[in-house]
Amino acid sequence: MYYQMPPRKKAHSYLLPFVVILLLVAAIVGAWWGLNRFLTGESQSTLNEKVFLNIEAGSAKAMTVGKSEWQNAPDKIYLYRGEGLKTANDGRATLTFFDQSIMRLNTNTETSFTSLKKKDESFNINVELNKGDLWTKVSPIVNPDSKFGITTDLITVDTRGGVISVTAPSTVYVIQGSAQIGVKFNDDVVKTYTLGVGQQFSLDPAKVESIKKGEDVEVIFALSDQFRKTSWYHWNAKKDGMIDAFEESGDEPTADSDTGSSTTTVTVSLPGDTTATGTDTSSVTVGSATPIGSESSTPLANMDRVAYVTKPTQNFATSKSSIAVEGNYDSAKVKAVYVNGAKATVVSDGKWKVDSVKMGLEGDNTIKLEAEDMAGKKTALESLTVVYDKTAPATPVITEPKSATPGASIDIASVEQLIKGTVSADTQAVIVNDYRLGKYVPGSKAWQYYAKVEYGNLNAGENEFKVIAEDKAGNQSEPATLILKLTQEVIDAAGVKPPVADTPSDTVTTAPSTSSTATPAPATNTSGTGGVSITAPNGGADLKTSETEFEIAGTVPEGTAKVTVNDYALSLFASGSTSFKYRAFKSIGNLEIGKANVYTVKAYDDAGKVLGSDSITIDVQSGASADPVVTIPTEASTYSTTLDTLVVGGTVGKWVTRVYVNDKELTEYIPGSEKWSTSVKLQSGKNTFTVSGERNGVQTGKDSIEINYQQ
Repeated sequence: MYYQMPPRKKAHSYLLPFVVILLLVAAIVGAWWGLNRFLTGESQSTLNEKVFLNIEAGSAKAMTVGKSEWQNAPDKIYLYRGEGLKTANDGRATLTFFDQSIMRLNTNTETSFTSLKKKDESFNINVELNKGDLWTKVSPIVNPDSKFGITTDLITVDTRGGVISVTAPSTVYVIQGSAQIGVKFNDDVVKTYTLGVGQQFSLDPAKVESIKKGEDVEVIFALSDQFRKTSWYHWNAKKDGMIDAFEESGDEPTADSDTGSSTTTVTVSLPGDTTATGTDTSSVTVGSATPIGSESSTPLANMDRVAYVTKPTQNFATSKSSIAVEGNYDSAKVKAVYVNGAKATVVSDGKWKVDSVKMGLEGDNTIKLEAEDMAGKKTALESLTVVYDKTAPATPVITEPKSATPGASIDIASVEQLIKGTVSADTQAVIVNDYRLGKYVPGSKAWQYYAKVEYGNLNAGENEFKVIAEDKAGNQSEPATLILKLTQEVIDAAGVKPPVADTPSDTVTTAPSTSSTATPAPATNTSGTGGVSITAPNGGADLKTSETEFEIAGTVPEGTAKVTVNDYALSLFASGSTSFKYRAFKSIGNLEIGKANVYTVKAYDDAGKVLGSDSITIDVQSGASADPVVTIPTEASTYSTTLDTLVVGGTVGKWVTRVYVNDKELTEYIPGSEKWSTSVKLQSGKNTFTVSGERNGVQTGKDSIEINYQQ
């Protein structure tokens, strides 16, 4: 019997079912992944959705995904979308985003990352600022689909590049670049504003209500000097290479400069060069950022370059058809500097200048800069933008007092008269009879001027006041004219005599100031030894004051190699110079309020031997509390009115950080402004309002007024 074996199956017959199963699983997974990607609009590039944390000082806490409470955050970790970070009372932190933008958080600041998306070539970054201050340096955004934003309870902030600082809930400072501000109401944006460099945005909930109603509300101002004097500004500006602590110089230093020079070694990459080391001998500015429309020696370009502009500043405005441009360069690495293709003139070793760069049309004019290395290869530097503006501001409007007949004189029956008015938003300064109003805030629409017999700017007879608005380019408006007529009889009845010298003022002084600066007559300083002498402030004599910023200047003997102030070596002092400057600022921590601050200057020779010394004591009101005082509506303790709503206000010491009325904090109070005010609603009968302040957590004294409302 013959038995035939069944045929053997081939190997692929066994593998085929498994391959089919694997392909089926892969198809299901791929379909799910594709559907999920389609629905969420995300891709695998979301691995870039993280922020690198660097704790600069103190401590911070993080709220991470999966956690229900804040936990201590270690340094140098990554944070992700949906997570949050808050700094402690002593904490400051830096966040680096995947687009290389930088954000710094001040103390007591809380943020959360509501969006950290990157898809293809675009990204969407949004940070929610719940409280505190942040400073962000955003890299230029080219892709129109990309976005970098900050939100608070009241506003949204969007920028396509620049340096922006935001204070919750509704203050924005534009240091560089621009930003678009959206005003929120019930999470909907009801109006947007555009801010340019050097502008500040501020509002409160009351203004939000007015904006929602379509009312015109003033929310954009020039960048305040007060902000530029804060330690927060200085800390960030120093990190960004904008300033150097304690010292300031005026013009570009020379061998004979009284301010010395600063030498900084910088490393750059030039074409054909692996590393190139240059020397920056530029001056730097402390105390405030360079104002728009002014000239300064603050470097324009980043400090990682071997050639840069010193004058004019970025976004400088001019009414001239041509301007001079000058700067510094490292002569060891740079052969020539070109401005708009033309070779600059070398005025001395390391300095270049072009006497005439023509402006084009009105508006922004971009000036291109290039540095040529020793091999003849050119590197483009950061371009300079100059605003050419020939258009003068609108003529100011005088709103108070108002003449019934335009051009006619107004009879007044008082030895003092407050003059008020408005100007256009492009106004940088208001000038009344050649006097620039010191209290006018650039960019503000409102101005005021006080004409007073005892000031000498109001006299018997007709008094003509010409008011001119000036923009940042120096263009002046046509004058608005007001004529006030005062009789000698009124002056005699008041018993007021004009001063010997004119002292015009735009400050309403209705009560003795609690923060007036004591100005003793300068004395001859004889306290110095070895040829060291402090000549300013106050001629080098000790003084008591309420001011919080001083430039200490003086002379030292020939052969001085180093100068120290309280053991701090002045880095801008040039060996061999015979003069020095030092800045004592409350905002940078070397001048204390409520203390007699002693500054000792010492001069040393090359061998480190002390040649001589001198000292000055600046007593910043060590015995005063700068209590807030009620001066509006009256200096008296009682006041009667038939109005149901009044403004109550007055004066306060410039270092008082908070002001309260009936224990309610005034959110509109600006520390350092030396004035406070608030609108109050009156009840029938007697109403008592008590004002108090707070300085460094310590309560000041109080002042009260009783207002009797008679219906």
